[in-house]
Amino acid sequence: MIYQREKVLNDILFFFFALFVFSSAFSIAISQISLGISLFLFIVIIIIKHYQPFQASLRWVYIFIGLYIFWMLVAALAGKTPLKSVLMIKEEWLFLIIPIGIYLFNKENYRQKLIIALAIGVGLISFYGILQHFIGLHWFKSKPLYPAFDYGYRSQGTFSHPLTFGNYYATASAFFCAYLTYGWRSFSAQKRIYVGVVSLLSVLVTLFSYSRGSILGLLVALFVLGVITGKKKIIASFVILLMLSAIIVAVVPKVKNHIIVNTAKEINIYNEAGRFFIWDKSLKIIRHHPIFGVGQGNFYYEYLSYLRKDIPDYRKLTHAHDDFLNIAAISGIPGMIFFIGMWLAVFVYLGKGIINGKSEGNSNWYLGAAFIASVAFLITSITEATFADEEVRQLLMFIWAVGLWQQYSVFEKKTGTERFIKSKNS
Repeated sequence: MIYQREKVLNDILFFFFALFVFSSAFSIAISQISLGISLFLFIVIIIIKHYQPFQASLRWVYIFIGLYIFWMLVAALAGKTPLKSVLMIKEEWLFLIIPIGIYLFNKENYRQKLIIALAIGVGLISFYGILQHFIGLHWFKSKPLYPAFDYGYRSQGTFSHPLTFGNYYATASAFFCAYLTYGWRSFSAQKRIYVGVVSLLSVLVTLFSYSRGSILGLLVALFVLGVITGKKKIIASFVILLMLSAIIVAVVPKVKNHIIVNTAKEINIYNEAGRFFIWDKSLKIIRHHPIFGVGQGNFYYEYLSYLRKDIPDYRKLTHAHDDFLNIAAISGIPGMIFFIGMWLAVFVYLGKGIINGKSEGNSNWYLGAAFIASVAFLITSITEATFADEEVRQLLMFIWAVGLWQQYSVFEKKTGTERFIKSKNS
């Protein structure tokens, strides 16, 4: 009876969490409602099963996440608008995706289905995004698509901006490309086909977003994938892609002019639209608020104080267009240190898992996919505050769960063996 009750709860939790994963590709509303229900069900399961979600085997990830959230709270209370800032920290609940995902991934009958849920969502919206690029299809939106600088339109799916869309799909395409590369020899022909199709569609739609940071993130991730897996074909494809890009830039005047103009704009410290200008002003905010920052939600007002009074509204920004500078500005340098520590901890766990998996002959496709997708996300964070973008961040949290669940699984197996030995000896 108890087993049946737990199985029903697990199945319901899986359904809503799979809905969250699937809908994250196109709807922040549906994904977060289903995530909220998943969280409630997960808490019920924790109480009933006495399940420990924050296991010691992942302690450094959870320690740095805890320190990061704690310092965000301290910085919020120390700022000019403590109540507003504290309320805005509620977005950090997305970290809870990690323990929920780890719990479900430790159950073999849910593991592959969650990947399929993400693949279906990403594949469908990638196809829709390709149609957007060529024919301007834009369902359920009153605002027209942004025109591409050479031909067609910038793909943005159902998201509010091509940049958010590009960052999400750069991360997702890096994930599926790595998933396919690591699992190629072990996957069935059918699985190779569907993962390959999703990989191709998501790569194309990332390119059609025309978001430079997203495209750069994907290219760097694919290059890293080729290097660490020793796949000469991936590196060759990367080199060919670069050569084709160079030829297109040289031959097509519009592309060449677009790159020259935008590069000049970005590196001009006096251009109010350029990244160097934005980063310069953000560094000034950090210099004047090095310990606690300005508090969540107050970047806009501080940034405004460094701008000319008659600047247009669209130049008044709410973040620093760089995750590390943005976090340092709102929570001080300690907050940024904890944020860096969290990233390092995740990469160390994933890297060790990949190395150990090779030596033990285990499958590495979950670890490898999570590692490469995290690289893509991190590169996009250099020119955009991607971590502050809920649509993309919730994908990253799921991807971290995909990579980290084996660490929890290994711990459970070891402790389970130890308990068996002790009971046998006693």
